[in-house]
Amino acid sequence: MCNKKKLLILLVAAFSFVLFSNKSFAVTFAVMGDTQSFEAGNANGALQKAAKKIKRKKIRAAIVMGDLKSDCYNDTTCLSYFNNWKSAISPIYRKTYPVMGNHDRTYSGADAIWQSVFKLPTNGPENYSELSYAFNKGNSHFVVLNSSKPDSYIIDSNQRNWLEQDLSRNRKKNIFVFYHMPAFPVSSHIGSALDLYPEERDALWKILDRHKVTAVFSGHEHLFVRKKIDSSVFLSASNSIYQFTVGNTDTSAYPPPQEGSSEYYYLDKHFLIVKAKNKKITTELYSAVTGKKINTFSFKR
Repeated sequence: MCNKKKLLILLVAAFSFVLFSNKSFAVTFAVMGDTQSFEAGNANGALQKAAKKIKRKKIRAAIVMGDLKSDCYNDTTCLSYFNNWKSAISPIYRKTYPVMGNHDRTYSGADAIWQSVFKLPTNGPENYSELSYAFNKGNSHFVVLNSSKPDSYIIDSNQRNWLEQDLSRNRKKNIFVFYHMPAFPVSSHIGSALDLYPEERDALWKILDRHKVTAVFSGHEHLFVRKKIDSSVFLSASNSIYQFTVGNTDTSAYPPPQEGSSEYYYLDKHFLIVKAKNKKITTELYSAVTGKKINTFSFKR
């Protein structure tokens, strides 16, 4: 009888360990789009509403895809904009990882202001501290790149070399990569995103493809787009990678994608919840204004 009790205890302990491990290694995170039209102090603004809705989703991280604020050209104004933004997103700020967009880097002091306002990982390439970085959550590896430094429309060789090294070291099951300007735009920024310099864009995508990145997220185009990048889009691709453009949490809307250029799109203000459990990825698209779920999509690596 004693042996049976011991066996039962061991089985319960093993089951509890597996259950806890699955929960701890699975990860849920939010992705928010451009927010440069947010109104400071407006509790009913789309950004403020989205932050409150996201807080209820039990996320591990919230990645904001850049263009946090309107253009500014001196330290005082930029600092004020960023502090107002931090207040607007306060319900989830401690879990937030911003991506630098082109409207966040509009004068020579922009990098220093960004680094003084945010406390982000400092493990990026040389001279990119807190501007490009990587971190882990659960079963997933997250990489944030900068498509505006040293110039817009390019992720330079310094970042690409660092990315290659970072992904070579990674042992996490899923890899999610974030940068502001999409590699394959579909709307108003065709020709004014990473596609402006196709050789540089292709060099980046070859790294992502070689390391079998799970998904890539961008902003810049003010709409939501889901687009599969495979050999029909990128000729040298060996794998398929979903590119999600999450481009409008609180800004002006863009026109629809060019016909046939996307699997799915949504034009109004939005945010995305991503759930990664083992090799299954589920995305849930929500209205930033009403909080209503708009679309659910799942895929496996």
